[in-house]
Amino acid sequence: MGVGNLMVILLAGLQDVPVTLRERAASDGAGWLPRFRHVTLPYVSPHLLFALVTGLIGGFQFFTPVFVMTGGTGSPAGSTLVSGLYLYQNAFPYFKVGYASAIAWVLFAIVAAITVATFRLAGRRVYYGGR
Repeated sequence: MGVGNLMVILLAGLQDVPVTLRERAASDGAGWLPRFRHVTLPYVSPHLLFALVTGLIGGFQFFTPVFVMTGGTGSPAGSTLVSGLYLYQNAFPYFKVGYASAIAWVLFAIVAAITVATFRLAGRRVYYGGR
């Protein structure tokens, strides 16, 4: 799992922060923490929301490391059995394709609900530049 794509997006967000606003805050006597909190953070907030949502969705898709470490069994005693591996086990080794499809739809509904809740809760705090 890499963070390179996220770093590029956050660096692009940092470049969107107007230099004049930071300079004005500095000339008004604001230290680095108030400048970061009141100038930089609002302009980077849409990028942070994107990072949060994609991170949450990626967390539900955690499959490959568990599959490689346990050989697809979720051992020992199912302690590493995540939703993606459980779906895989039911679809391919056990041939319960209908049950695996139902698991996938429930997982989709959970991810969609968490994404909508995140947008509603965090969407109020995101600053989009002119609105």
